[in-house]
Amino acid sequence: MPAIEPLPFRLRVPGEDVIDFKGIQSVSYRVEGLLHLVDDTLEFEWSATEKTERVSFAKIGTEVDRSPIGRLEVPAGWLAEVRLHSSWWRPRLVLRARRLDAFDGMPGAKPGAIVLRIRRRFREQAEAFVAAVEQARAATPMPPLETLPEIDASDVPPLIDGGDT
Repeated sequence: MPAIEPLPFRLRVPGEDVIDFKGIQSVSYRVEGLLHLVDDTLEFEWSATEKTERVSFAKIGTEVDRSPIGRLEVPAGWLAEVRLHSSWWRPRLVLRARRLDAFDGMPGAKPGAIVLRIRRRFREQAEAFVAAVEQARAATPMPPLETLPEIDASDVPPLIDGGDT
């Protein structure tokens, strides 16, 4: 498989606003990263920035915290769907996995799915990336799931029904 350039992306992570008797606090998050395809594995790396703005009677201020670089590897065989949702203004790379834990630990990920925001200028690169991932998916079978230990029925507490008896 020919080498393919890493694809820059952004993740959407909702912020938080709090208004109380102490003042006003607004927290916003910015997550940017690179998606690599190495052999038959997708390698995500990202950096997150948290910006907290506070206004109170005592002070006004802004704090910026940068988290350490995060990394995650996902075998191409774990992916059920890879598509580029290409609108004119905001192309998005949609990844849906065959496992709910495939994207665990990534900011903004949902169980078994993640949406990567791609800048317009990287649209053609994203199209090539999707084609390369599809090729890797076809060549790589899904790795088997780990077997979970069996649960003994005597270890499970009985359910308490809160309804009428």
